[in-house]
Amino acid sequence: MSTTDRLNQAKRGIGVTCPCGKPAHITARSQTLCYECFDEEMGYILDPAKYANQRMRERVRDFDRMRHASIEMFD
Repeated sequence: MSTTDRLNQAKRGIGVTCPCGKPAHITARSQTLCYECFDEEMGYILDPAKYANQRMRERVRDFDRMRHASIEMFD
């Protein structure tokens, strides 16, 4: 298989695997992803409200972890 064939396959998502290990089908923002990872990575484009809520919950959990770690450090 030539380099050109591999490049064309990568552009189409054929024979390329997603970082999670599944076959990749969608190329977006220089990443070739499977459908599930695409939904995760690019979800903010399709459903910005859901993405914002999820991101806010993640940040609150991070702040809680940092707070608990600082409390335990001084105990």
